[in-house]
Amino acid sequence: MTDARTRLIALLMRLAPDLAAELWRVRDMRELPRDVREAIVDVLGHEAADRGLGADEEPNAYGRELDALVAALGFDG
Repeated sequence: MTDARTRLIALLMRLAPDLAAELWRVRDMRELPRDVREAIVDVLGHEAADRGLGADEEPNAYGRELDALVAALGFDG
């Protein structure tokens, strides 16, 4: 299991357990159906807006980690 996949599963267990279960079923995050990846990106986006920005509205370390997890999904829009 990759570090990104492990971290994403841990986050999703807290934020969206149903999506964590979907991720658990595949070996590679990029194998997830597009709609599942879109749902994960949406959850991560909400989390980034809630906790991923510093006082200056720039991404903090957590926000940068969330961005990296989005990139690891192989989803760019």
